[in-house]
Amino acid sequence: MNAPKRLVHLDFHTSPEIEGIGARFSKENFQAALKKGHVESITVFAKCHHGLFYYPTKVGRMHPHLDFDLVGAETEAAHEIGVLAPVYITAGWSAGDADAHPEWVMKRRDGTPIATPNYKTEYPDAPLGHCAWQLLCLNDGAYARHIYEITEEISTRYPRLDGLFYDICTNGSMCFCDECRAGMKEMGLDPESDADAKKYFKIKHRAFMQKCCDILKKYHPTATVFFNGTVGQYNPEYHEFDSQYEMENLPTAWGGYNALPLRAKVFSHKGKPVVGMTGKFHRDWGEFGGFKTKEALKYEVAAMAMYGAAASVGDHLHPDGEMEGETYQNIGYAYEYAERIAPYSFGGKNVSTLGVYPSTDRNDYEANEGISSMLIEAGLDYDVVHENNFADFDTVIIPAGTHLESGARDALKDYLSAGGKLFLEADALVEDGKFAIDLGFEYLGAPQHDNDYILAKAVSDAPILCNHPAHRIHAAGGEILAEGLPPYFNRTLRHYCGHKNTPHDKNAERFPSIIKKGNVIYSAHPLSKQYFEYGSIYHKRAFLSALAALYTDPVCTVSGLMSQGRASLIEQEKEKRYCLHLLYATPTKRGNTEVVEDFPTIYHADATLRTDKKIKSVAFPLSGEEIPFTQKEGFVTFTVPSFSCHTVITIEY
Repeated sequence: MNAPKRLVHLDFHTSPEIEGIGARFSKENFQAALKKGHVESITVFAKCHHGLFYYPTKVGRMHPHLDFDLVGAETEAAHEIGVLAPVYITAGWSAGDADAHPEWVMKRRDGTPIATPNYKTEYPDAPLGHCAWQLLCLNDGAYARHIYEITEEISTRYPRLDGLFYDICTNGSMCFCDECRAGMKEMGLDPESDADAKKYFKIKHRAFMQKCCDILKKYHPTATVFFNGTVGQYNPEYHEFDSQYEMENLPTAWGGYNALPLRAKVFSHKGKPVVGMTGKFHRDWGEFGGFKTKEALKYEVAAMAMYGAAASVGDHLHPDGEMEGETYQNIGYAYEYAERIAPYSFGGKNVSTLGVYPSTDRNDYEANEGISSMLIEAGLDYDVVHENNFADFDTVIIPAGTHLESGARDALKDYLSAGGKLFLEADALVEDGKFAIDLGFEYLGAPQHDNDYILAKAVSDAPILCNHPAHRIHAAGGEILAEGLPPYFNRTLRHYCGHKNTPHDKNAERFPSIIKKGNVIYSAHPLSKQYFEYGSIYHKRAFLSALAALYTDPVCTVSGLMSQGRASLIEQEKEKRYCLHLLYATPTKRGNTEVVEDFPTIYHADATLRTDKKIKSVAFPLSGEEIPFTQKEGFVTFTVPSFSCHTVITIEY
């Protein structure tokens, strides 16, 4: 069957001190909630972060106040109405296991336990912050063997098992517990070397995942498996073990509303289903009594769909096992809409000719996401360069910090030789102190100032502060699009001026900040990091004005959406149509949370599509209403009269 598009992740982390566990669970209530929520798949809990089990177990401790097989009851109820029910197993956090087996806890080099920041032991009755757990070692040792036993028990207990979801699987990058130290020595690695410890961590985590997969597939060959914590473009060594990519991102709690597009675009090329994961909560996981509005959920689910991702909404079951009607009413409002737009969201390909080659180093995530944010806020859809397919793009952007392997460097050289266009910044493509390919100018070194200034005449007549200063280059010819100015001096105890940063020295020699030479534009300032961290519109404008000097012929443009609007175009060749998704909302910071509340109507969004195909119709597929259009000299133009929150337009040929 096709991968589900509307999922729920049903947390159930329940204290052993609470009685009446599951006392109000009923098949009828459970099924009614799933139907109301238009849910296709719900992940139910076998073992939680307290280390407790929710079925009769021989390898662990069943919750002391549960007197029936809750996992079995939930899965049976779901299956009876055609809903999938993969089963959750906590891995990296388990309080009961950490208390009973302190030797299973991850250790620092000095032997102290590794835990989340809120974990406390000094004052048991003091208030406890959220996510307070010790981290358990999954490096294929004793605790990992316990997870294998759980996997075997669940796999043999339930004749139908749709899948397993292992949580908290890649905490940290090193462990120095006794078992890991001994294992490193046995493998010929040095426990005193961070590099060797990281190497061992990856090898053993891969072994853990492989063994879990082997056990599950022995009994349930078609079941799915997912290891939460592995879905980042910065740890590709774990991707092969996941059946699907569930991208956990609660935009109200971390990541924000701009984090999804880049991740969805990266994983859409990996040949497996992609799922965006948010929560029903006002803010964060496990927030009892916290609700995101149904309209906000609709916005988030539509955003996932427009970037080709299915949706998973996190919920937390009350200890008594009764599903909450308000939650599934809200989820159903969003999922009913997701169901309607699904035919126009999946099974297509991005047709943008603007490519981004994101760094695979997690230290560069700010640059990656900064580039993505500036583009989508400008209404510029893009795709990621995958397997060195530079030739698919008119223009390619390489963010600060990005390094290329030799094969990618050769492909980039061929792309540039064939007339391709390149925008890069700061230390992108710098290897051993110089550019790895000939770009027509010379890299001289890292910044020498703590901050400096950019003077981009297309943006402002005044110099603009750059908290991330410029890298140094020698510009041999080329067109200077923006200049840089140094401060009088770096800010120190001995030399400082005023409250914050040293002003620019008007008499100092200017240096190139943005330079264009042929089909290459180089920004000495890492504008991506600058924008991600500080959000100055001036830096975004400097970036976009420079990019416009290269990228002059987008496949699709939409005007009238403003910076909070989003546009994404896919082509569904089988259905002989393009699908244009438009999205608009205004996430607003209130307290410590980004809230989506208002959905103003957007009027008169003008769209232009460049295509050589003869267009037959332009329409709103959900209503059947047709939109007048013109096609002339390879361009199709039309006006979207109005929409609120989200709409999809089909352009059939």
